[in-house]
Amino acid sequence: MNLNARKKEIEVRIAAIKAESETAELPVLETLEQELDKLVSERNVIDKKLLLAAKFVPTNVLVEKKNELNLEVLEKRGVDLREKRIVQVSQDEILLPQHVDNKITAYPFSEVSSLVDNINLINLNGGETYKKTFVKESGTAGYTNESEDYHETEPDFGYVTITKCKLTAYTEITEELEKLPSVNYQAEVIKNIKTSLKKKLSLEILRGAGTANNFTGLFSDKAIALSDTEDLSIGEINENTLDDIVFAYGGNEDVEGGAVLILNKHDLRAFAGLRTKEGRKVHSIDYVNHTIDGIPYIINSNCSSLSNSQTPEGAYAMAYGSLKNYEVAVFSPIEISKSNDYKFKQGIICYKASVFVGGNVVGYQGFVRVVKGSSTATPEE
Repeated sequence: MNLNARKKEIEVRIAAIKAESETAELPVLETLEQELDKLVSERNVIDKKLLLAAKFVPTNVLVEKKNELNLEVLEKRGVDLREKRIVQVSQDEILLPQHVDNKITAYPFSEVSSLVDNINLINLNGGETYKKTFVKESGTAGYTNESEDYHETEPDFGYVTITKCKLTAYTEITEELEKLPSVNYQAEVIKNIKTSLKKKLSLEILRGAGTANNFTGLFSDKAIALSDTEDLSIGEINENTLDDIVFAYGGNEDVEGGAVLILNKHDLRAFAGLRTKEGRKVHSIDYVNHTIDGIPYIINSNCSSLSNSQTPEGAYAMAYGSLKNYEVAVFSPIEISKSNDYKFKQGIICYKASVFVGGNVVGYQGFVRVVKGSSTATPEE
C-alpha cells in the first residue's frame, strides 16, 4: 500500500467530514465523529511509518534536498517581506518540536447519571402535548342472579399530560482552538453540549416542578400518578432499610421485580458500610453490575442524602420503582447551530443547542418515594 497516497485519501475524507458536520443531524454527527477518530488514528500510524522509512534514506540525499528547500524558502520569504506580505514560519524552525496528542483527555468520571439512558423515551417529533392514560385499579367480578344485570367491573382510569418544554445549551470557543488540526475541538464542543443537555434531563426527571415549561419530576407534588402513594419516611439507613423500601412498593399480591433504586452516592456508601454484630457486611454490593443484593440501583446526585445529617426532614432522598413508569417525550430532534457573528471582533465561535422534550410519571403508584424522617422514626408497615 502506498502510504503517501493513503494519507492523502484520509486528509480528503477528514475535510469532507468536517464539512458534513456543519449541517449534520445528531445521529449522523455521532457516526461522523467515530469515523473521524479512526481516520486520525490511522493517519498517525502512517506518519510513524513514513518517519521510520525516512531513516533509511541516504544521508547525503536528505541533506542536499533540505538545503535546497531552505534556500528556496528563504528567498521567497525575503521577497514577501519586502512586499509586506504575511509570512508564515513553522514552529519547529524557531522552537523545539512540540508533540501534541490528537485526542483531548476527557473528564475521567461520569458527569451524567445513567438514569437518563434507562428511562422510557417516546418519539413524538412535531407534537405539542402527549396525554397518557393509566389504570388505577381493575374491577372485581361478583355474583349475579338469574335475569339480573351483570356485575360491573369497569376499571378506574386516570391520565397525565406531558407538555412540551424547551431545553437549551450555549457555549463559546476561540477560533484558534477550532483551527488546530491535531485536535478536534469542534467535536469536543458538541459532546459538551450533549452532556449539558443530559445533565439537565437528569435533574428534571427527579426535580421537575411540574409547572409551565417544566418537567413533572418523580419528587414533584404535581405527579398525578403518585398522588395516592404514601411517601416512606426513613430517618437513617440500617440493616432493615432496603427491605422496608422493597416491600413498600407495589400491590398487595406480589413483591414486584424489575424495579430500580435511585439514590445518592453517599447513601450507597452507607448501605455498603452496614455490618452485622460479627463484623460481616449486611449487603452484597456489585459495583460493576450496579446491584445491592441483586436489586438494581442508579446513582443520581440530585437525590438528597439520608445519611447526611444536614439533610432536612421531609427532603426527598430515594425513589424505587420500574423505570418504564416514567416517560420522556421527545418532541423534536436536538438542533446544534454555530455562529461566528456575535463576537466576530474577538474571534469567538458560538454554539447553541435546543431540544423540545417533556416528562411525567405515567404509571399509577409507579414509584415509592423515600423522604428524610427523624432518626427515631420507623417505617410504617
